[in-house]
Amino acid sequence: MRCKIDMRGLSQLEKKLLKGVSKDKISQVVRLNTAELTQKAKDRAPVSTEKTNPGGAHGQLKRSIIPSMESGGLAGKVNATVDYAEYVEMGTRFMAAQPYMKPAFDQQKEIFLKDMKKLLMKEL
Repeated sequence: MRCKIDMRGLSQLEKKLLKGVSKDKISQVVRLNTAELTQKAKDRAPVSTEKTNPGGAHGQLKRSIIPSMESGGLAGKVNATVDYAEYVEMGTRFMAAQPYMKPAFDQQKEIFLKDMKKLLMKEL
């Protein structure tokens, strides 16, 4: 039960962007927004307490949320690496969903688009 977003046509967009804007500047925007998305997801990730999970580990989901850069800095990825991350995000038939990644993504997506528009307007 993975949640994946597949965007097509990125190579054409990449070519258009790179004609007028340096790859380094695009990479800076991507890196900044990836870091901000990571922090937003961590801020939203639920953490069990001794009351809700006696004797258990607390904060593993939050600590497992890590960023990575791909495509030479033109793509950022934020991933929660614990095996139960999807169950927390999506819920199960026994547990209500506690979304943390999608709300963070939805909020950061708007910021990223504004940052890219600002960069394009400034550079072109």
